[in-house]
Formats: sequence, C-alpha cells, structure tokens
Amino acid sequence: MKARVARHEVREEIQRRILSGESKPGERLSQQSLARELGVAQGTVRESLLELHWLGLVKSVDHMGVFVDKLDVVTVCEAYQVREVLEGMAARLACKNAARADIDELRRRADTIFHLAQDKDNETASLDRSFHLHITELSRNSTLLRLSQAYRVLGMTVRAYRDPEVIYAEHLRIIEAIAHDFADEAERQARSHVVGARESIEALAKKGDFEPEWVK
Repeated sequence: MKARVARHEVREEIQRRILSGESKPGERLSQQSLARELGVAQGTVRESLLELHWLGLVKSVDHMGVFVDKLDVVTVCEAYQVREVLEGMAARLACKNAARADIDELRRRADTIFHLAQDKDNETASLDRSFHLHITELSRNSTLLRLSQAYRVLGMTVRAYRDPEVIYAEHLRIIEAIAHDFADEAERQARSHVVGARESIEALAKKGDFEPEWVK
C-alpha cells in the first residue's frame, strides 16, 4: 500500500511541475535525481514516469532518457475529442445510477461553479472538473473512469473561455436529462457541451490567443 501511495505522490508532483511550467518542454527528467530529491526509490520514479507517458506529458527517447513533452493546442483538442465521446457515454450510463441525492449534488456544484465564474474565482476550474468527474463516477464503469484520467489531466491546462451563463445552462441541461433518465438526451447534451469548449479553444488558437497553461 505504501508503495502505491508513494508512486501517486511522486506522479502528482512531477505532473504539477510539468503543467505549471516549472519543468520545461524538452527538459530531461533524470530518474536518479528525482528519486534523490523526492526521497523515493528509482523504481517508484520510473513507474510514475510511465504513467505520465501514458497521459501524454512526457516522452521516452531511446538511449537518451525521458523528456517533458510539449503541450500544444493540437494535443489539447485531441483530448477534447476523446472527452466528447467518453463523457457522452458517462452521462448516458449515469441515467440508470443517479439517485436524488446525486442530482441535488450536481445542481449544487453547477450553481457554485456559475457564481464563482461570475466573480472570476480561481476555484472555478477545479470545481468544473469535479462536476464532470462526478458524472463519470455515476456511470459505475471503472474502465471509463480510468480512461478519463488522461483528458482530465490535460484539462488542467485550459481555462473556461466561454460565457459562464452558457456553461451554466449546458450543465443544467445535462443534469435534467440524467434526472429524468433520458439517456439519449443526456449523451447528446454532454457531447455538445464538450464540443462547445473545444470549438472555443480552436477559435482562440486560430487568432493566436490560446496557449495551454496550468490551471489549478
């Protein structure tokens, strides 16, 4: 158990450094140096880097080592394309599993996100991620939950660029569809919500106004 906790903590720390820009694209990540700095075995660092490779944050170069990969708009938008499909599926599956308390909790989170977004509060991004994660958890599909990890990590590099009222209305439509067990509508609304976010990123990128940056 301790080894798993240590690996999780190591992965989270290296991930934080990459997403915050502390570790720059192209920087070599030395397993030996990281192990010494973080006070863990090199094997723990190696396993953590393998997980980050799967998430698309680092790349391995034969005979040279592991390097921080570059985050760009193409990578982020590809993650959103995957997110569209998986969150649509999650919303569909959640229809059969969501209890009244779950629906109330989703509404509470949507309300909080909306109010904080109007005040430009920095907690908005993390709360928005928790809102969508809760729907994925309600799918009761462990494989789906694991697969969602990669795009949720890359989502930590994207701010909400759309009107908070639009986002709020979309959140409420997803919740209402789940509450009434309208599986087709829940999937459609969830996918439409993600498409809107991706298209806003693409529009900004065309104007040269988008750059991935870490958002807590």
